[in-house]
Amino acid sequence: MEKIKVFIADDHEIFCESLALLISIKGEVEMMGVATSAEEAIEKVEHLKPDVVLMDIEMKGLDGIDATRIIKERFPDTKVIILTMHANEEYILEAIKAGAKGYVLKDYSSSHILEAIKSVNNGEVFFDPKSSHSILKNLQSQFKSTKESKGDKNLLGEREIEVLKLVAEGFTNKEIGKKLFISTHTVRNHIANIFQKINCKTRIKAAIEAQKKRLI
Repeated sequence: MEKIKVFIADDHEIFCESLALLISIKGEVEMMGVATSAEEAIEKVEHLKPDVVLMDIEMKGLDGIDATRIIKERFPDTKVIILTMHANEEYILEAIKAGAKGYVLKDYSSSHILEAIKSVNNGEVFFDPKSSHSILKNLQSQFKSTKESKGDKNLLGEREIEVLKLVAEGFTNKEIGKKLFISTHTVRNHIANIFQKINCKTRIKAAIEAQKKRLI
């Protein structure tokens, strides 16, 4: 049986090496390499062409969510599993929007992580129970919020709604600026105003609240 080619991106080098060893023991995967930054991961994925990438979220420079988005755009056949300490609903939903096919917490066993790798490589999605619970909670809250007042429609300006739609689609500030022909500084100002108006502190939360209020 052909081995699954796996690559790990995590800024903790010892963790990378230890995990690589643990999931290689059973002989079902071939470790293609590791990277300690998202930028390095993108570069190496281009040359090594792994089947599955295990991607941490918090790294210096570019974060794992943006790296996932870039990898999926450039190398659509490569599957990405987010491997992180965070069971936060916002991170999970942001990872899904970026194109991740799995979300697994670092406190799970190497056998569990190997199971995720095999599932995702077979074209399935894999979310551990804590992540699945968060996703279901979010869907339930959206269903309960289908009737919002019409006054909310006037909460944001036309340009703010345009920016918010692109935020919800996962575009970076730079990409939004190019699409709307405005500066990155102006995009940041619009997003700051949006956060204040709908009382949010993160991009994914703003997108969720906007959907609840039927602003986008």
